[in-house]
Amino acid sequence: MDNKDMEFVDINSTAGTASSRSEAERIKRRSLIVRILSGALALVFVFLGALCMKGYSALNSIVYEALPNKNTEPTVQTDDYGNEVIPEFEIDTTSTNLLNDPYVLNVMLFGADKSGDEGLSDTMILLSVDNRHKKIKMTSFLRDTYITIPGVTSHKLNYAYAVGGAALSIQTIEANYGIQIDRYATVNFTTFKEIVDILGGIELYLTDEEILYINCQMIENGQSGLLDATEGMVRVNGQQALWYARNRGGTYNGISFYGDDWERTDRQRNFIEAVINNVKDASLSELIQIVNKVGPMVTTNLKKSEIQTLVTSALAYLTYDIEQCSMPSDGSWSYGWNEAGSVILVDDWNKARMDLATFIYEESVVR
Repeated sequence: MDNKDMEFVDINSTAGTASSRSEAERIKRRSLIVRILSGALALVFVFLGALCMKGYSALNSIVYEALPNKNTEPTVQTDDYGNEVIPEFEIDTTSTNLLNDPYVLNVMLFGADKSGDEGLSDTMILLSVDNRHKKIKMTSFLRDTYITIPGVTSHKLNYAYAVGGAALSIQTIEANYGIQIDRYATVNFTTFKEIVDILGGIELYLTDEEILYINCQMIENGQSGLLDATEGMVRVNGQQALWYARNRGGTYNGISFYGDDWERTDRQRNFIEAVINNVKDASLSELIQIVNKVGPMVTTNLKKSEIQTLVTSALAYLTYDIEQCSMPSDGSWSYGWNEAGSVILVDDWNKARMDLATFIYEESVVR
């Protein structure tokens, strides 16, 4: 069986204080995360289905942008008799090949804080459609990971997007993790705000501190529409929901709030779940409004024909098991501080790379 090799950029990281979430916390969250991710995937297909119902004119509203010099067409390996051979992957630092499988489609999803390539990528999720194992896999890449950006410097991962957009971000993840990324899609935060407003707002459970945080952000940024509410289920508009989803603590309008990126991720999942629950009951006209609003805000190298193929396969994909992980993986990283500020340091790149490879490609990876 032919082996696939990959080469990794040599990264010198500074050891920090070991820190990770407890196993109990991760297990407690897992069922909720899987449910939300399942719903998020369904939401994607609802939008795509609405696009096809609207016709090619709606599909044309999506901005198609190919990556420069990007060959992302994995080939099927066969034996001397023409039979397909499942690729067997082995980490080997003597080669530059990236791990790939023709039956696994890796799509990088970016959530940017500005339109185009000017902002930082606050959200980076690799969506792997694994037709070999009938699974949907989602890998979150922590934005504060201190990483080598090819041809630029070592910095936080989300800095790659600010410097070189989706192309450099993908090159950075590929070079450091050794996984081939086939396609990508980018949206900006305005997209989420537009969806919430089209739906007439959404209901979120907010604490008194979260309400105060939203109001402080609204005041500091000169925005109207402060929340007059107490802890409980609160209906929020698009701008209010956006501040909720971006809340990771800090000092605003003279008031300090506790929080971190982990808690912000939790809020984003709550936000997604609330949007999904509202979209399920949305009318066709509302869906078309969402599509027409969201379409121009999406940049991707998924071709129109590929989007339609995903839509036609939606029912099958929704039966797939959904799994998730985050990178760097547990036991491979620690918190630290350097010229880039507060960062996540990868102390064991071999472990992180192997964990990602086995998560996506399973038994095909040789340990």
